Amino acid sequence: MPDSRPNANLWGNIISCGEIALGIYEIVGDKSKGIMMSKADAEKILPEAVAARGEPEGENLCFTDELSTSLVGDELVRQGLITDPDFIARQEALKQLDDAEYDTGFEAFNEIEFELEM
Repeated sequence: MPDSRPNANLWGNIISCGEIALGIYEIVGDKSKGIMMSKADAEKILPEAVAARGEPEGENLCFTDELSTSLVGDELVRQGLITDPDFIARQEALKQLDDAEYDTGFEAFNEIEFELEM
Protein backbone atom coordinates (compact mmCIF):
# COMPACT_ATOMS: atom_id res chain seq x y z
CA MET A 1 0.00 0.00 0.00
CA PRO A 2 1.47 3.41 -0.96
CA ASP A 3 2.32 5.87 1.78
CA SER A 4 -0.02 8.88 1.57
CA ARG A 5 1.62 10.89 4.34
CA PRO A 6 2.95 14.34 3.40
CA ASN A 7 6.48 14.08 1.98
CA ALA A 8 9.06 15.99 4.02
CA ASN A 9 11.07 16.66 0.84
CA LEU A 10 8.20 18.76 -0.50
CA TRP A 11 6.69 20.27 2.65
CA GLY A 12 9.64 20.24 5.04
CA ASN A 13 8.90 19.83 8.73
CA ILE A 14 5.11 19.66 9.02
CA ILE A 15 3.82 22.46 11.24
CA SER A 16 0.13 21.68 10.76
CA CYS A 17 -1.93 19.29 8.68
CA GLY A 18 -5.70 19.39 8.76
CA GLU A 19 -8.33 17.52 6.79
CA ILE A 20 -10.44 20.25 5.17
CA ALA A 21 -12.65 17.82 3.25
CA LEU A 22 -12.80 14.04 3.03
CA GLY A 23 -9.29 12.98 1.98
CA ILE A 24 -8.18 16.57 1.23
CA TYR A 25 -5.56 18.17 3.45
CA GLU A 26 -4.36 21.70 4.07
CA ILE A 27 -0.68 21.44 5.00
CA VAL A 28 1.73 24.01 6.40
CA GLY A 29 5.37 23.02 6.47
CA ASP A 30 8.57 24.96 6.95
CA LYS A 31 9.37 24.65 3.20
CA SER A 32 5.93 25.19 1.69
CA LYS A 33 2.21 25.24 2.36
CA GLY A 34 -0.81 24.27 0.33
CA ILE A 35 -3.36 21.55 -0.38
CA MET A 36 -2.82 17.83 -0.95
CA MET A 37 -5.35 15.38 -2.36
CA SER A 38 -5.28 12.07 -4.17
CA LYS A 39 -4.84 12.13 -7.94
CA ALA A 40 -8.07 10.16 -8.28
CA ASP A 41 -10.04 12.74 -6.27
CA ALA A 42 -8.43 15.62 -8.16
CA GLU A 43 -9.49 14.09 -11.48
CA LYS A 44 -13.09 13.73 -10.23
CA ILE A 45 -13.39 17.08 -8.46
CA LEU A 46 -11.19 19.66 -10.16
CA PRO A 47 -11.33 21.13 -13.65
CA GLU A 48 -8.54 19.67 -15.79
CA ALA A 49 -6.65 22.99 -15.98
CA VAL A 50 -6.59 23.28 -12.18
CA ALA A 51 -5.60 19.65 -11.58
CA ALA A 52 -2.74 20.10 -14.07
CA ARG A 53 -1.19 22.69 -11.74
CA GLY A 54 -0.64 20.05 -9.04
CA GLU A 55 2.75 18.53 -8.35
CA PRO A 56 2.59 14.71 -8.44
CA GLU A 57 3.78 13.10 -5.21
CA GLY A 58 3.15 9.36 -5.20
CA GLU A 59 -0.61 8.81 -5.35
CA ASN A 60 -1.29 12.46 -4.50
CA LEU A 61 -1.29 15.85 -6.14
CA CYS A 62 0.18 18.72 -4.12
CA PHE A 63 -0.74 22.33 -4.78
CA THR A 64 1.98 24.42 -3.18
CA ASP A 65 2.09 27.74 -5.03
CA GLU A 66 -0.33 30.50 -4.04
CA LEU A 67 -2.26 30.50 -7.30
CA SER A 68 -2.92 26.76 -7.49
CA THR A 69 -3.77 26.58 -3.78
CA SER A 70 -6.26 29.42 -4.22
CA LEU A 71 -7.79 27.86 -7.35
CA VAL A 72 -8.23 24.49 -5.62
CA GLY A 73 -9.66 26.12 -2.49
CA ASP A 74 -12.14 28.17 -4.54
CA GLU A 75 -13.28 25.09 -6.45
CA LEU A 76 -13.74 23.04 -3.27
CA VAL A 77 -15.79 25.83 -1.67
CA ARG A 78 -17.82 26.36 -4.87
CA GLN A 79 -18.75 22.68 -4.93
CA GLY A 80 -19.73 22.74 -1.25
CA LEU A 81 -17.06 20.21 -0.28
CA ILE A 82 -15.61 22.57 2.33
CA THR A 83 -17.95 24.07 4.88
CA ASP A 84 -15.39 25.27 7.45
CA PRO A 85 -16.20 28.98 7.94
CA ASP A 86 -12.55 29.85 8.71
CA PHE A 87 -11.31 28.32 5.45
CA ILE A 88 -14.09 30.02 3.48
CA ALA A 89 -13.28 33.38 5.13
CA ARG A 90 -9.60 33.02 4.19
CA GLN A 91 -10.56 32.26 0.58
CA GLU A 92 -12.81 35.34 0.47
CA ALA A 93 -10.08 37.52 1.97
CA LEU A 94 -7.64 36.39 -0.72
CA LYS A 95 -10.14 37.29 -3.44
CA GLN A 96 -10.64 40.76 -1.98
CA LEU A 97 -6.93 41.54 -2.27
CA ASP A 98 -7.24 41.49 -6.07
CA ASP A 99 -10.77 42.84 -6.41
CA ALA A 100 -10.99 46.54 -7.33
CA GLU A 101 -14.47 46.67 -5.76
CA TYR A 102 -12.85 46.26 -2.35
CA ASP A 103 -10.13 48.86 -3.00
CA THR A 104 -10.31 51.47 -0.24
CA GLY A 105 -8.98 54.23 -2.47
CA PHE A 106 -6.81 55.76 0.25
CA GLU A 107 -5.01 58.84 -0.97
CA ALA A 108 -2.18 60.78 0.57
CA PHE A 109 -3.42 63.42 2.99
CA ASN A 110 -2.73 66.96 1.81
CA GLU A 111 -2.82 69.40 4.74
CA ILE A 112 -2.83 72.50 2.53
CA GLU A 113 -5.96 71.50 0.59
CA PHE A 114 -7.60 70.37 3.84
CA GLU A 115 -7.06 73.83 5.40
CA LEU A 116 -8.49 75.52 2.30
CA GLU A 117 -11.66 73.44 2.52
CA MET A 118 -12.26 74.51 6.10
